[in-house]
Formats: sequence, structure tokens, C-alpha cells
Amino acid sequence: MEVETHMKSIGADNSKVTPEIMSQLAALIGKTTVTDGIAVFKPADESEIARAIPRILAAGAGATSLARKKGSQKGQVYVDMSGMSEILCFDEVAMTVKVQVGCKIADLEAAVNEKGFTLGAYPGKAGATVEDFVYSEDAVLGSYKYGTIKDCIYNVYAVDCNGDSFETGYDNIGYYMSGYNLTQTMVASYGRVGLITAVTLKVSPLGVIKVAAYSFPDFAVMQAAYMKLVHEPSLKPLNISFNAAEKCTKIAYQGNEDFVNADIEATDAMMEELGASKIGEPSWAKSVGCDCVNPDFTTFYVPLKNLAAFLDCAVSFGKIAGTVPDRSTVAAKIAGTPSAEDIDRIADKAEELGGRSSSRCFSKYRDEATNAFSKRIEEGMLGASVEDVKLSREVTPAIIEKIKAIVGEKNVSTTDMDRILYSHDMAPLPKEAGLAFKNLPDIIVRPETPEQIAGVVRIAYENGIAVIPRGNASWGLGGCMPTSAGILIDMSSKMNKVLEINEEELYVKVQAGSTWKNLLEACMKKGYIIGSYPSSFPAATLGAWISTNGMGVGSYKYGSARENVLNSVYIVDDGSIVTTGFDNVGSYRQMYNLNQFFSGAEGTLGIMATVTFRIYPMGKIRPLAYEFDTLKAINEPMQETVNDASVRPLHIAWSDYLHFEGQRKAGWHAPDVTNLWLVTLQGDEKHNGMEEAWFDAVAEKYGGRKISYEIAEHEWEERCYEFRARHIGVGEIPAEVIVPTHDWGVFTDRCYEGFKEMKMEAGGIIGVMVDRSTTLFMPYYFKDDEMITGMLSFGYNFYLGDVAAEYGGRSTGFGVFFAWNLDNIHSAATVAKMRELKTVLDPHDVVNPGHVVCGSTRFGINMTKNLMGMGSTLMQTMKKLLPADKAFSGNAKRFRYEDLEEVKVLDRVHTLGDGSQ
Repeated sequence: MEVETHMKSIGADNSKVTPEIMSQLAALIGKTTVTDGIAVFKPADESEIARAIPRILAAGAGATSLARKKGSQKGQVYVDMSGMSEILCFDEVAMTVKVQVGCKIADLEAAVNEKGFTLGAYPGKAGATVEDFVYSEDAVLGSYKYGTIKDCIYNVYAVDCNGDSFETGYDNIGYYMSGYNLTQTMVASYGRVGLITAVTLKVSPLGVIKVAAYSFPDFAVMQAAYMKLVHEPSLKPLNISFNAAEKCTKIAYQGNEDFVNADIEATDAMMEELGASKIGEPSWAKSVGCDCVNPDFTTFYVPLKNLAAFLDCAVSFGKIAGTVPDRSTVAAKIAGTPSAEDIDRIADKAEELGGRSSSRCFSKYRDEATNAFSKRIEEGMLGASVEDVKLSREVTPAIIEKIKAIVGEKNVSTTDMDRILYSHDMAPLPKEAGLAFKNLPDIIVRPETPEQIAGVVRIAYENGIAVIPRGNASWGLGGCMPTSAGILIDMSSKMNKVLEINEEELYVKVQAGSTWKNLLEACMKKGYIIGSYPSSFPAATLGAWISTNGMGVGSYKYGSARENVLNSVYIVDDGSIVTTGFDNVGSYRQMYNLNQFFSGAEGTLGIMATVTFRIYPMGKIRPLAYEFDTLKAINEPMQETVNDASVRPLHIAWSDYLHFEGQRKAGWHAPDVTNLWLVTLQGDEKHNGMEEAWFDAVAEKYGGRKISYEIAEHEWEERCYEFRARHIGVGEIPAEVIVPTHDWGVFTDRCYEGFKEMKMEAGGIIGVMVDRSTTLFMPYYFKDDEMITGMLSFGYNFYLGDVAAEYGGRSTGFGVFFAWNLDNIHSAATVAKMRELKTVLDPHDVVNPGHVVCGSTRFGINMTKNLMGMGSTLMQTMKKLLPADKAFSGNAKRFRYEDLEEVKVLDRVHTLGDGSQ
């Protein structure tokens, strides 16, 4: 059952809007027809919607997309987007397509197919439009390989209740580490918080599509076959569909023909072993528009492990068909016109087996606190006002005693030493920088359960006290630095455990204070990996990195961490405990994508307590390494990689000659190579072998030389230790930026030019490929941490951020010190939307205040983009006037580093008892 879906003013009562008022409104806004009191507005462009929306809402009516219409509702204006159906931009280089939402999916897919690309995932209903895709997170054609709309979208263009136009991301690059996740809020909103006018979708190289069909003796064998398939490390079908009446399945593969043939061959062998029979020669075209993907049919989402039990019951009530949209979920549909009683019986069975039904309101499957928070998201997006509450923000002795009663006295600290230790992260900033904020917390709390966090946050909410979540403080932007004193929540001390690894349903549940290393090792011991993790995984914690919407190792193959979240538990501003999804089944048709809502907020909208990730069969991990004479020479192999339809490494990284020279000068063992391209494969032996042959050929084509597996393995193991040269006592600072993949080659030149122009002591240029459109550069340099003039070296970070912006890229992350940059990388309307959300979802300003959307100092001075831009320019200018940096060579000589190493070697040889020891 669909709920009422429309955008309206806060507190509006549509029932009071008469047909006469609707007619007057139609005359006022134009291009509107009214029939039997039902108004339909057909705009020609976004500007007409922007002018009409405020008038519609001011009249007391609501506005919703005609595509979301479920029956007639009084006081409603339906917006017919069929007049906005153009493909606005097809960027074959960035592999994205910007399209108005009235465009038919069939027309869009045909257009991208003609250029050799595919949308990957899209609705199968005949006549479906882009609008039908974007407003709900549903299982669609291609979901098994490419996911739902949440995985396929880069940017959303929308009009809000004020008639303001805004966009949520970027057209040519991923929206990692760029603030609040408005993209995921809009695409699963059912049109309740704004009207989407256009979207930018990913496209992928097409290759070929081939389909194999199999029949089963019974549902138990069908289930066993699917369970076997999802546990294969290399097989990833485009689509898996089934017909329960005929006990058969169609499995489609897409990519390069040799890879597709290998996939089908492996699937044939698997099916034969399980007792299934191969049938017919099905075509992909006939799969599009069939019952198994018809969105008009009632859908039942059931854990894959319970498929047989569900079908044994459901087939007695009608024709059941469906898909397997991910590794743990079945989306089964009942065709025809079943009775309400039959649908209820099937829905009851789905719920009994741990699933749910689209015939019942999604609020039924979420608890009261989560539904209330979803309502608050709507209010934030619709610009609700909040009461200006004056609270003390003072942590009194009485409050400290209340906190001790919740978490236990042993889990509370107010010592001066602890307060100093917890007042900063890894940012190498002088103490003067901290004076701008109240960065000493009043109290440190080490909770052990979500309920304890909730109890502490409720106290903070009642008194207006800041609450700052903290992992291992391994970032450098002040992300966990207090700005208003308050209560610091130490997540890593006690909430650091892996709670469950479910090998049958392929998920892992873990506390947010765990390090990624702890999680990865626990999974790998059982033969699984997690989708992606940061290069700082030995120290970085789950909650902290997810909160930044970070990207890292594994992102190229499996997406960022946010895309692998099945469920999580957050404590929000008033102490409510919000559950974002489900451990064992996908969150299809659950309205707002809460699994990704908090990603990018950097702990300013809630505190993560636990998270449930999807895990993947590991197979074998095979690092490969290739040497090139120049770093820029790697550009052509990179471009060929992203344009291939099948090759999908786990990880792609690079390191230049300076990086290896620096490590050797610092006394570390480093391979004798120049510029290294590291490509890490993951899967079964056959697929790894096919991909290795492909990379060998493309590297050789462009002058690369394959080097030994031992060196490749060494560099793979060193992926988290990029900055080893720090141990001689220098600051080793990365300037972290992301740029579009197609500009990778020219951007390497700009990094080197910047080293010279800014008179830097260059450390090296390293980085990783994030996705087909996005690359992360981390050129780093050495600086003197003991001299105040060493701060000017940060001018290179500002310099490189400006250069990245020239190519449509940007610096990453905000914390406290770069919160002002939010205004540089988004439009004013988009930033305003983020700040409205923060205001409504945290009216007492207690959840990590002063970060991301606000950069005000303790003296009331706002760190605006104009002010900080002036500071950036001044810092760069002064740096260029000073002599070139020589911190590395100076420290090596000053600390007699080489002598000390020699003494350590000699000291290992002595004779006990003669005094030499």
C-alpha cells in the first residue's frame, strides 16, 4: 500500500482546498487543467515549476509528481513531467548522462546503447520514465550487478517548497566527502520533499548481454542454486529472474564476450552439479517488461535463505515471479489481480520468514523512533521553523553524576590530562589555532551500549550541551575536535567489537568504534572481505570514516562504504535510537535511504553505534605491479581500464618515483622502481587469470614493465603505510583532492608544477582510483612542524584544491578547519538546504556543533569562504616568497639518523657479562 505522497506546506490542510480554489490557482499559474477538482500542471522547464510551487503551496494545495499519483486526492496539483523529457548531456568521457525525468527509460537506454554504454539498472515496466526510477529505492532490472537508484546516481536537480532550485551532487564526479547526503534523501523520497526535474546517472561500458535459462525439480534446488551462486567470488550476473509456476530461472551476464562466456560456462557447471537442467536460448529483450520486474505488482521482499519456504506457500495464491536483486534478498511479485485476502496471506508469510510486503505501509516495518525521525527529515527539507531555546551548555557536577549513573563511574573521566589528549585529532596545528575554539571537552565518556549513548545524549539535549563523537582521531581536519567544550563520546575504547559474521546471509554486524583492520581480519579469517575501507584502516574506525562519506581500498569494485551498509543504529539529537535498515534483507521501498542519510554529515546529525555491512566471498587476492618511466605514462592504461566492460579490479593505485626515493632516504626498504601502477585483483583463479592477462597486455601496449609478484605483494601490504618517512621527525602532509578520471594525466603535471611553484619539499604523488569517473590524488610534502612558518606549507593544500576545481574536482572533507569550503563546492541553495536540515534535526545544536555546516569561532567570528579565501591567498603568497623547504634533509642531519641506525645494528652484537651490553 502506497502512502500519501505529496509536498505541502508545514501544517497545510488539503481538505479545505475546494474545486473553486483549484480553478483559481490554475488560472494563476497557467498550463494547468482542472477536471472534477483534480488539477494537472504541465511545465515546460524547471523555471516554470519553481514559479508555480510557492503559489500552489500558498493556496493550501499540495504538489506531487503525476508519476506518483495513486488515486485522486483533494487539494492536490499533479505535475505532469512528460513535457520535460530531453537527454540534456551524454558525457561519454565521464560516463554519465544528464536527463530530464519525463524521459522514457526505453528511449534513454537506447540512446546510451547506441554509444556503446548501458544504464546497467533500470525499471522494466513498458513506458516507464526516469521519474519511475528515481523516487523509490526499488529492485529493478540489473539490480544484482548495478544496484538500485541509490547506486546509479550522481546528481539530482530539484525544486523545493520555496520554489528554490538546487542540486545535490556533481555531473562528472562522485559526491564523496562533500557534506550532507541530499542525493540519497531525494531519490528515495517518493516526492514528499521536493520535485525532481532532472538527474545525472552513471553509465557503464556495454559489451554484450547473454542469458542462460535453467529449470529445477523443486524450490529447494532453486534456492540451493541461488545460495551457491551468491557465494561465488567472481560471478556477478547482470540480472537473476525466476518463474515459480515453471520452476525456472533466467540468469543474464553482461560485459566482454570472453568474460561473459566464462561466466555462463561456470554457471552451467554449477547448475548441472545441483541437478538443474539448462533450457532454451532466451534473449535479454524478452526479460525486459516481464512479470518478474513489473513495479505495478505487489512485491514481497524475503530473505534468500527462505525462498523455498516462501514459494511453497505463495504459489497456491497465484502466479509468482521475481528477481534476486542482491546477495541476500528475493523480490517476488504476484501477477494478475489477486484478492486482498490472498495478498494479506502472502504478506503474512513473508513477514513470518523475516521479510515484508509492498502492500503494507513501510512505516509498519520501522520502529516508532525511526518513523518519527523520518518525519523530521521531511520537516527539515520543507523548511520547518524551530523554537529558539536558550540553554546553559554548562556541564555541572550534578550532570556529571547523572552521566556516571548511566555509564558507570569507571567509564567517565574529567582529568586535565585526558581533556587535553581528547581536545584534538592528528592535525599538526599550533596551539594558537585551538584558542579560537573551546576545544577542551568538559568530560570524556566511554559508553558500552547504544542505550548508554542515548542516555548521555538525552542529558545533553535537555541542557544544550555539545556532544562530540570520537573514533581514533586519525583525521587531520578537526573532525572530532570540540568547538564548544561539552561531552566527548569515546567510541573506540569500549564499542569496538565485531558482533556477528553471518556466512549464510552474507553480512557482518560490528560496533562503530571498531577499527577497519579489526573488522577486515575477522572477515578474512572466514573467507570474506568487506566492500571497501580506508587506507588508514589499522587505526581508522568504522563510524568515523562512514561519517565522512570516504572512499578507499575496494571502492573501485564494490563502491564506497556507504553503498555496502545494510543497516545501522544511530543516536540522534534528543537521544532517540534510529535503525536505518535491515540486517538480512535489502531496504527496498522503505522511503528515505536512511542507510546512507548520515554518510557525509561527519557526526553532526547523529552518533553511529553499530553498523551491518554486506560481505563478499573473498576467493584469492592477487596484486599486480607495473613500472612506467613517468607517472603520466600510466594515464592511457588507466583510461582503457575504466572503459572496459568486464575488467573490475578490487583496487587500483599509483606511486611515483619521489615516493620510493623518500622512503629509501628515510631508511625504509622500498622497491627499486620508478613509477608504480598497483592493480589488485580479487576472485576465483580463472577470472583472476583472465584479468591479469588483460592488464599485462594493456601495460605492455603503453610501455609498462611487469615487475615481480613479490614487489606487488609488498606494495599491497604497504597500502596503509604511505607516510613512513615521518619517523625521522618531519611533518609529512598529503594534499588530498579528487579529480575526474579523464583529467588524470594532465593533473599529474599540475601536481609537480605546484611543488615547484610553492617551493615545496616534495614527498611524492600517490593516489587511488575511486570509481570510473573519480580519482583521489594524495600528493604529499615534508614540512617543519616546530617552526611557526611551517604552517605556510599548508598553502600547497589550498593551491591544489584550487587547481582541482579547474577540472571539476575539489578538496575533500570539512571538519572544523575546512567547514567554510562547503560554500565553495556547492551552490548557495544547496548549502542552505543542508543548514536547514541541521537546524531542524538538531535544534538544540548539541550534535558535534561547529563542524561541516558551521565554522564559527568562540569569539563569534564566522569562518566564511570570503574570509578563509583571503587567508588561503595570503598563505600561498607568503609561501612563495620564503626560501624552499628543506625539512627532510635538515632533520636527517640534525637527528644523525644514519648514525643512529648504524648504532642499532652494532648494538645487536655484544657479549654477555663483559659490560658491552
